[in-house]
Amino acid sequence: MKDSLPLLHSDRPRRRQRSWLPLAAATSLFAIACFTMARYLPTVTLHTDSLVADKLTVQQQDGEAVVLPGISASSMEYGLAQCKRIQEHQLPTNATRRRHRNPRAATDDAVLITNAYLWLGDHYQHGDILIEKGLIQAVGTNLSSHDATIVDAEGRLVTPGIVDMHSHMGVEGIPNVAANTDGNEMTEPTTPFVRVHDAIDPSDPGIKLIASGGITTTLVLPGSGNLMGGEAAVVKLRPVDTLSVYDMLISAGVEAQDEEAVHRYMKMACGENPKRYYGSMNKMPMTRQGEAYLFRKRFAEAQALVREQNDWCDAAHHLQDQGGRLATPFPEKIALESLAALLRGKVKLNVHCYLSQDISSMIHHSLEYGFEIAAFHHALAAWQVPDIIKRAKTNITIATFGDMWGYKMEGWSTNVHAPNILTDAGIPVAFKSDHPVMNARDLIHEAQKAYHYGFDEHKALSAVTSVPAHALGVGHRVGSLKEGFDADLVIWERHPLRLGARPAKVMIDGQWLDFTKRWAKEVQDRFDDSYLMTERDDLPPPGNVDLPERPNVTMRLEDHGMNNPLAITDACGKDTKSFVLRNIGHLVMGPDTSYQAQQGEIYLIVKDGAVVCAGHDCDRKQQQWPAESPVFDVQGATILPGLISAGVPMGMIEIQSESDTMDGLTHHDVKDDSLYKSIARGVDGIKMGGLHMHKAYQAGVTATISQPLMGSGPLAGLSVAARIGVQKTVLDHDDAIIRDEAALHFEITHDAPLTVSQQIAAIRSLLVESDASQKQNVFVRALQGTLPVVVEVNNKDEIAAVIRLKQQLVADGHENVQLIILGGAEAYLVAGHLAKWQIPVLLMPARCYPATYAQRQCLPGHPFTKDTGLDILLRHKVQVGLASTDVDNGDARNLIWEAGWNLAHNDKLDFQAAVGLVTWNIANMFGLKDVGQLTVGGPADFVAYNGNPFEFGTRVLLVNGGAHDGPLCVNDKDVF
Repeated sequence: MKDSLPLLHSDRPRRRQRSWLPLAAATSLFAIACFTMARYLPTVTLHTDSLVADKLTVQQQDGEAVVLPGISASSMEYGLAQCKRIQEHQLPTNATRRRHRNPRAATDDAVLITNAYLWLGDHYQHGDILIEKGLIQAVGTNLSSHDATIVDAEGRLVTPGIVDMHSHMGVEGIPNVAANTDGNEMTEPTTPFVRVHDAIDPSDPGIKLIASGGITTTLVLPGSGNLMGGEAAVVKLRPVDTLSVYDMLISAGVEAQDEEAVHRYMKMACGENPKRYYGSMNKMPMTRQGEAYLFRKRFAEAQALVREQNDWCDAAHHLQDQGGRLATPFPEKIALESLAALLRGKVKLNVHCYLSQDISSMIHHSLEYGFEIAAFHHALAAWQVPDIIKRAKTNITIATFGDMWGYKMEGWSTNVHAPNILTDAGIPVAFKSDHPVMNARDLIHEAQKAYHYGFDEHKALSAVTSVPAHALGVGHRVGSLKEGFDADLVIWERHPLRLGARPAKVMIDGQWLDFTKRWAKEVQDRFDDSYLMTERDDLPPPGNVDLPERPNVTMRLEDHGMNNPLAITDACGKDTKSFVLRNIGHLVMGPDTSYQAQQGEIYLIVKDGAVVCAGHDCDRKQQQWPAESPVFDVQGATILPGLISAGVPMGMIEIQSESDTMDGLTHHDVKDDSLYKSIARGVDGIKMGGLHMHKAYQAGVTATISQPLMGSGPLAGLSVAARIGVQKTVLDHDDAIIRDEAALHFEITHDAPLTVSQQIAAIRSLLVESDASQKQNVFVRALQGTLPVVVEVNNKDEIAAVIRLKQQLVADGHENVQLIILGGAEAYLVAGHLAKWQIPVLLMPARCYPATYAQRQCLPGHPFTKDTGLDILLRHKVQVGLASTDVDNGDARNLIWEAGWNLAHNDKLDFQAAVGLVTWNIANMFGLKDVGQLTVGGPADFVAYNGNPFEFGTRVLLVNGGAHDGPLCVNDKDVF
């Protein structure tokens, strides 16, 4: 066997067997000795399973203690200090006492504001405010002070400074250039360890602009590209000479004597943004499932760290009295430190979440891992799930928009009644900006819109003052006009819930903000001093500082013995082509024709969709009324021509983040001689009946001028003029298309393959070098003036180049060419030239927002500048229209408010001229007939309001025309 299996054979000699008895005896003796000696050794009992006890045994040798190898004494002391830090429960702010100081006080000077109309949270009061050392010292009537500077508020309304609890100011600076972009650390989906403190630019021009809107305190957040974006900071917008963000913090200067909690803040985001970005790179998260896993993975890691730290601290405290030291240092991970603090209840978490499933998932995470959520941001679907929100450990604030929607799928299921729904469920509602997505300067406009749709006026104001202040844990300092609060306040030119309201004065920490001075050590200011507003410039008179009462007028149907229908469902049915409106309060037909009820009863008679009589002379004695048709008593309604949306390509795009919902992007070869044959035409791509059109039509917009979406410049294509009341397709109505080819559209961009000068040259070449014998060539028609040419451009010098282009064309004999400027942020700087060369301007956006470098010199108006660009253009008699930015925010339905905004301060602008900014001015620019005004014999495209359309709370009663089947009688419940 051995020979047959050589691999199993061993050549090693066999060991001789030993007796086991001596070995057993020796082992027993050793065990007895060890047991006896162990009785004399000191021991430490540990109440933890995570540390090895025998590594900590202290032995005796010659009467002296010997410690086994471990960490150094300094490391042990450091660890114990960390234990004290993490285990200390921050004392809550002492809100039971009157605060005796503002740690950020900018001055010791005393100011007495007299003759003020004070908003005190749930009521108004005529009175005074005494301020000293940056603190409100007294609020009452007939106050006096021997050494205070007296400021007469002239009866104007005074509110607390506005608190914006969602902004990227300073980390997404304006203008928006790559160097100013520090909002998202998009290197991995979870970055809880980064801090906005390290990125905020105190010299961001946006800070001064935002403060001019009355915003005094802001939560600056990282962006929403990551699931865990990092730590945020609450700052005040008073300029600091040091240009240090740490001196801007609301907690700057806080000491033990203030008995005030200093909070930390964090931003997280769920839903579309993270999965869209990382999913495009084939990285997790690609889905909401992946998002939830990564959230739980990070929370679990932080939870493990918290346990490890607690174990270490427990063991260290038991050893401390024994003079021992642990074998390992205090466990720390900088990447998890902020999350560990969150789990310990030391961080206020703000979560970007839109949809119900995201809100539900995040609340589930919070319950699983034991952390609290301070606020859900955006949360446009929160109104659908108040009961789910209330499952959380705390009463979560919903920080949302008053009305901003449609820019992505998450922003689709919105409801203008959400503030009421949530408030009725006991959930706090705050309005915020998301600057620079929206201009934070106009944050008050979100409260105005909510008020318009029925939110209580005090709740609307609280939603931008006390509610966000409490959500940030600073409601004991800001957000209210109370004794002992920081002296952050706004004196308003008019009630802040009225259209066009701007601050007259803004105070932060007891210091009036001066918008005429430089706020940072800038190389140059954006504006010439002549544009800045000073104390010498008159404010509009305060007038009636109370809010006008909401109109509650409705329409009534009357029986005139002509088989008139008496049910609204019949009167507003699709078969109604003829009807009568009577008892009209104000009828505006066009630039030269309007009627007031003071001059006699006003009628509007419609037969077969056309106006057959309008004005005072249309009663039954003077005009035959259509039989078997509705007669509406509109009880003093205001009637305007249907509004026109232009600038934004309504119907060419529904959701800008979803390519399936848009017509696509055009790419034209401007060097192609046959380009006129293949140029994109909006009429071939427009989609009717979308939600953007539906909401706009409900608000009185009856027509749109929509151009193709440009992919590479400078040519976008041919726009289409269409009526938007169509419910299916353009084939439904013969008059759905107003004009197949409304204008030739170009756009000057700074990221195109061609330089700006090459783009201007390309426009010139397309117009001048086309074959004049080709009568149907769109470029020939444009040169001959039968087709307007729209150039989208904002920069003053580029606008000047367009003006020079017209000069050249006119000099060459093409005096009929019609150019239109779209955008026009800096057009006021060449207003005289625009007027001379009869080039109209379609302002987009209607209100100045210097978001891009090309827009940086737009004029914001009071209290920053004396005028807006619109004011200066109108003063020079430039024809101006106001464009919509509907694709970005769903604001086409707000066009009437844009038209009336400047009425608040421009006494040279009257009601009728304001209406023209969104109606006949635009129609005239594009040469459109029977649109933008009402004429006898023309289409009855109009909107009826139950009051003054330039006051919030006034509602649309009826919209007619726009190729809609019969009049649309608007029910409040149908507006969402």
